[in-house]
Amino acid sequence: MYYQFFPFHLKLKLIAWQDISKAYVRNYSPISDYGGWGLKGGWSSAKGKAINVSGDVGIQLELKTGKKLLIGTNKESEAKRVLATYSSKIEIL
Repeated sequence: MYYQFFPFHLKLKLIAWQDISKAYVRNYSPISDYGGWGLKGGWSSAKGKAINVSGDVGIQLELKTGKKLLIGTNKESEAKRVLATYSSKIEIL
């Protein structure tokens, strides 16, 4: 899975499907969960990192290393459809 949050990431970042243990679309509170919008959190946090611009829906990735990354989206149904397409590669909740 590739992601990018310009201008913080000048190149696409890659998380290999085999490195993801779980992926699911979830609702979250940007302010109370991550302290607002933008590039938030750290790998040492229990909630992990978040990359969000607006809204309160995101794709939650849980990596086999125990790290977490939430990628915000305003396209909930499209995100669910994409994750369903790759359900054979990872555990989808």
